[in-house]
Amino acid sequence: MGATSISVRQVQQFDIPDGKTDITKANVTIGSISKTSKTLNIENKTFVKFKGSYTKTIDDEILVYNLEADEYQQYEKYQKAFEFDIFYSSSDQLLFLSTTTPIAKKFLKELEKIDGLEIRYTSLKFDLKTISNMMPQTKGVSFNSNDAGVSSKSFSGDEVDVNDEAIEALDNDEATKIIGTLDILGKSRTIMLTQSGTILSFTSLTDFSDQKEYPMLEFAIATLIKIGMLH
Repeated sequence: MGATSISVRQVQQFDIPDGKTDITKANVTIGSISKTSKTLNIENKTFVKFKGSYTKTIDDEILVYNLEADEYQQYEKYQKAFEFDIFYSSSDQLLFLSTTTPIAKKFLKELEKIDGLEIRYTSLKFDLKTISNMMPQTKGVSFNSNDAGVSSKSFSGDEVDVNDEAIEALDNDEATKIIGTLDILGKSRTIMLTQSGTILSFTSLTDFSDQKEYPMLEFAIATLIKIGMLH
């Protein structure tokens, strides 16, 4: 099993009407959000489930077989549709999107442009220094850099948190990503947290995924509780 991730946002307002709401751009439908009748209760927190979709243009050369011409034709870009679950807790003002950060960013950006929808959100602000101190092992730290010709730096290894540059980035609240181990849901797991709003598990969730309908959501909530951002 590869890494599994979920995107999370702090939400001040998220008023979505019943039924399906299309996201359009230049009169072309590029996505949608649908409010479902399903609610979940996790850690005494209630979540409303939505279904989201977003079509992204991929800049990459591909060959596509044209039946009419009976030949392969080359294209420099193509469109790919992504479908994902969305979970919203009004009491904790949190929104979880079961998709990658780039898709979540584009989806939410287009969603908030729709007239009549009241949506206000921000990225979670992780205290990465405190989280690093909680980790038995910090394996990676990334941060922006002002060095000539370098926009960002990443350090990885078993003792990243003793590196001078990594320590300085954490102390000055300049770190953008951290990777390390934490005991979550009864098991030591290697996780990643980013200031862009991603919670990612490098460790398999199969030890409890068979019993949980949405294991990554369960994992994300447990992680936020573990690091003190949820109670």
